[in-house]
Amino acid sequence: MLLLNILNYMAGAVKIRISGLIPEKFINLCIAQHIFLWGIKKDGQDLYAWLRLPDFFRIRPIVRTSETRVRVIRFFGLPFVLKKMKQRKMLVIGAVLCFATLSFLSSYIWFVDITGVKTISAEQVRAIAFEHGLKPGAAKSSVSAKALEKSIMLNIPEAAWVGVTYNGARAVIEVVERTLPKPEDKRPAHIVADKNGVVTEIIVLAGQPAVKKGDTIKKGDLLIKGFAPDSTTVPASPGAPQIITIPSQLIRANGIVRAQVWYESYGEAHMIKTWRQRTGQKRMAVALRVGGQQVWLKQLDPIPFNHYDQETIHKIMPGWRNSSFPVESTISIYHEVEILSTSLTFDEAREEAKTAALAAVQSQIPENAQILSRNIEVMKTNEADLVRIRVRIETIEDVGQLVPIQ
Repeated sequence: MLLLNILNYMAGAVKIRISGLIPEKFINLCIAQHIFLWGIKKDGQDLYAWLRLPDFFRIRPIVRTSETRVRVIRFFGLPFVLKKMKQRKMLVIGAVLCFATLSFLSSYIWFVDITGVKTISAEQVRAIAFEHGLKPGAAKSSVSAKALEKSIMLNIPEAAWVGVTYNGARAVIEVVERTLPKPEDKRPAHIVADKNGVVTEIIVLAGQPAVKKGDTIKKGDLLIKGFAPDSTTVPASPGAPQIITIPSQLIRANGIVRAQVWYESYGEAHMIKTWRQRTGQKRMAVALRVGGQQVWLKQLDPIPFNHYDQETIHKIMPGWRNSSFPVESTISIYHEVEILSTSLTFDEAREEAKTAALAAVQSQIPENAQILSRNIEVMKTNEADLVRIRVRIETIEDVGQLVPIQ
């Protein structure tokens, strides 16, 4: 079928309308003369059919013999396209010249884009590209993309991968930077508590422990000292406080301090919910302020809605020539709203309050924390339609954080 359509297009095809007393006689005579017809349809007393353009010039004797009238309704194919092109030579010449110009211009580079650079200087990459001939106005054939990629890799060690691609008249140099490890922070530091709790485990890898298992700690308390283990204390006379000697070496404390931590949050929900919904009705008031005087171009007094939302738009008119006279317009849009309400059962309100309380407390708990218990309690309130929930969660987690020693 596809091949037949291609042949019909190359030869050209014509759709004709056959009128007469017996249009079917025309069809029979065409078949007898081996003239191929397709798409034959009948509309009232007339017949419609497609035939190839060379066969169209053979049907004149058949038309006279069948005593019918034939009229061309549609035509398509390459011969008709070529005929139109001959009638519009300047348009064809212009299209050819345009295509040739675009082809010529697309063989040159007019824009150079550099992507992917963050710490690497884009100007450094552009300078290397310029040395290899990659610049606006250069021919694509004069630039070796592989050589340019290799040169950028050799001259910029921070580049992990470089790719040069062409997109029309635009050259794109894509750079992937190396992910360098962050320099290790070796400054002396203590480990202090970032939360309140009760110590359940302490593992000291470097430094001196300042608390022990079972101690109650508060946020900011010292957990592991950033002192070398050889620092000592000198006992003072009876009744006097101990004197701590300055440690021989300050170090960066390292270790794990796990503690039992408690979280508490609240959530509440009303059993009768109300909300505002716009009806689609709105009214507008417009005021113009010239200098210190305000003039109402359109005023609403009173506002025709019992419940409404107000939207205000301020616009300052641009100055005219050298005039600094302030002109400001204020548009107030009043949207009518209706108050809607719905009722919840006690269980539905409790679940909503519970969800809100859990969402509030989950944001405070670290992902690696071990949850020991969860207590959910319904609290008494003075409002009959209000349900309030209190959630208490007990966890075991690492509560130490490094604080540099000043």
